[in-house]
Amino acid sequence: MVKLRLPKFPQKLLSAVALPKFMPHYREVDDDLIEDEVTGEAEKTEKADEPVVVREFRDEANKSWWAYFDEYEYRETKEESKNHKWWYWFEPGTSAAEKKLICKLDVFIAFYAFLGYWIKYIDTANLNNAYVSGMKEDLGMKGNDLINTQVLFTVGQIIFELPWVYFLPRVSVTYAVFFCELVWATFTLVIYRAEGPAALKGFRFVVGAAEAIFFPAVHYMLSCWYKPTEVSRRGGFFYMGQFLGVLTSGLLQSAAFRDLNGVHGLAGWKWMFIIDGCISFGVAFIGLALIPGTPTNCYSLWLTDDEIRLARERMASNHSNLAKPTVKSFFNLKTWTNVLTSWHVYVLSIANIFFFNVNNTSSGSFTLWLKSLQRYSTGKLNNLSTLPPALGIVWVFISCFGADFTRKRFFMMVFAIILNFIANVVLAVWDVAESAKWFGFCMSYWSWAPSSILYPLIHDMMRHEVNQRNIEWMITYIMGLQSSAWVSRLIFPTVDSPSFPKGFSSCAAFSGAFIVTMAVAYVLYKRDEKKRAMEYGIFVFNSAKGETIPAEYQLTSEKVKNSDPSDEPSDEPSDSSSKE
Repeated sequence: MVKLRLPKFPQKLLSAVALPKFMPHYREVDDDLIEDEVTGEAEKTEKADEPVVVREFRDEANKSWWAYFDEYEYRETKEESKNHKWWYWFEPGTSAAEKKLICKLDVFIAFYAFLGYWIKYIDTANLNNAYVSGMKEDLGMKGNDLINTQVLFTVGQIIFELPWVYFLPRVSVTYAVFFCELVWATFTLVIYRAEGPAALKGFRFVVGAAEAIFFPAVHYMLSCWYKPTEVSRRGGFFYMGQFLGVLTSGLLQSAAFRDLNGVHGLAGWKWMFIIDGCISFGVAFIGLALIPGTPTNCYSLWLTDDEIRLARERMASNHSNLAKPTVKSFFNLKTWTNVLTSWHVYVLSIANIFFFNVNNTSSGSFTLWLKSLQRYSTGKLNNLSTLPPALGIVWVFISCFGADFTRKRFFMMVFAIILNFIANVVLAVWDVAESAKWFGFCMSYWSWAPSSILYPLIHDMMRHEVNQRNIEWMITYIMGLQSSAWVSRLIFPTVDSPSFPKGFSSCAAFSGAFIVTMAVAYVLYKRDEKKRAMEYGIFVFNSAKGETIPAEYQLTSEKVKNSDPSDEPSDEPSDSSSKE
């Protein structure tokens, strides 16, 4: 195995600054699991010459039809599958050291991701809350100024997402996120100084640009540290921060309007942006202290060398490629040929375009509907706006924990999107009882529930080629993100509020299209997993089609067939051991 010996330009740059010991710094931890991508082909050739250890010979002649819906069918033996206990937080057999590592990661990554998403969605949702709390009148906003401001935020994200296609796996995620968080906090704070729609749009554009790294970086880190049966729960916790942010924004805006409106001559909605900005600075510094980077490019202050090596071993056991992307690997023609000929970049990009547009919540439709009823005070209106995101936390919990515990990621996504489809159909009809509209809006947050299942799943499907995975992940994410900028402008113009006839019907249509596209992705995913079954130690054949076990594996086949799980060592001493 070739050890990694690469130019560390980001690390050298940071070390040249002579960072104090209490600041995050690059952790030089060598082991034989890390490969140089430049020599990756030679490594593959060496591995190809090594004999494959076959753990199970599987005849599919009498395979049950429901086995096709087992996502891990070709990644583990039948005995391993039986040993899975869905009600266990840690998989049976997890060592104490591994449990300790996972708990640490839950604090460093999952908790920070939750905190970061919480403050970002306080600010994002606060724009809608501020709009109905006096900002519209104070800034002279008219027509589609609100939706145009939201679109410019997204445009800022899209434009500044592009550099991260290259930089995300090649620089310190710790410092990259910290720098962007500082920019986010600064421009969130200065929004209170906006004197008109133009200034507001400019500030929001910069805030969107600063947010570009956060979401892809979090999912990138989650996929680098957690196994596929662990990651959805952590991703779900991350996404709960979004809903709590929307929920908290309504409550804080209500309190700011009630208690701070007019203080020092500032409107309540301005005080909310000041509060947002101050909290954001604190979250940025918490991130600097907690974000560990990745197992191959680690900057953690809190993980030991052995824990970093253990994290790498965990990912290697999942057959995740641990090569470290280089400058040369990005500009390699073969890399881009593989990307552009892979089904992932096309099918998953289309799926993500549909997924980005299945929700109606970002339009502020629920808040605008409540205001149109003209029966609630500003404070009451802001308080009521917290109900759907509060329920959204429950929907995320059901979806993401269900995906990990049942190990049915595709099924849980389809389940959530079907409920979202029903909600949008009800709202698209519109001429229904008011209670039905409440039902539709409260169920709309099912649209966000599959996010932390989908994105870790995308990383998992691409885990075998690290450089290709990083590029395809960013392309897939950008394609979905860019669509939301113009689709939302077309289907949710502010002048169509509160009924949004084009918006709700389009969300229902996108929901159906997403389900169909993910069905296609599942078929292709199962095909690829079956092709790689031998890499996982499972020899697949079909005797009904005349397929047999090759002669070179006959002896191994007899050993596997004659082996009995009951022969495995037990906790009770055998006769021989007692004699010793």
